[in-house]
Amino acid sequence: MTIEGRQYGGRAVVERKAERRQRFLDAAIQIFGERGYANCSLADVCAAAGLSKRQFYEEFQTREDILVAAYDRIQEEAGAALATALAELGPDPDPTTTVTTALSAYLGSVGSDPHRAKVAFVEVVGVSERMEQHRRARRHNWVTIIRAALQPLAGPNARIRGNPELAGSALIGAINGLAHEWLLSDPRPPVSDLVELLVPISVSLIVRD
Repeated sequence: MTIEGRQYGGRAVVERKAERRQRFLDAAIQIFGERGYANCSLADVCAAAGLSKRQFYEEFQTREDILVAAYDRIQEEAGAALATALAELGPDPDPTTTVTTALSAYLGSVGSDPHRAKVAFVEVVGVSERMEQHRRARRHNWVTIIRAALQPLAGPNARIRGNPELAGSALIGAINGLAHEWLLSDPRPPVSDLVELLVPISVSLIVRD
């Protein structure tokens, strides 16, 4: 039997490790969102998770590693919500309907908790060159997803206006900037208000020949 398959207290080691990793990620998102990444130590993360530094180092190497993992988890969950929403659209949907559905799903996931939004849009900015390169890679990945989904969801003659990488970056920049202002607003408006502003920007980047 492998180590991963061993049972402790009726639960496999791999299951316990996954649960522990999730506890670290949940704690990191919570305290980075509340206090800011720069103001939280590794000890703070462990205390918030109710786990030890030894357990932390079994999952991550540095404090920045858990920020990267938390950011990725937020983006992956938003991507899954987006895919689910788009899969429910009928054939040949209107571009405005498609964009509204996509933005509602993405921002609804990231904005479901202000701490998640703060980590995704604020706390990851300017941390290090490594983090900036990781964010850029994520942007390019989103542009690839948009390009792959465009024609099936907006029609066979649909294309992105101009340079797709630049157009995608323009849209992502608008989302990031608007989400930042949303986080600072008091009272904070509903996510639907952000979607309403972003839909015409997004649709303007779609050309149907």
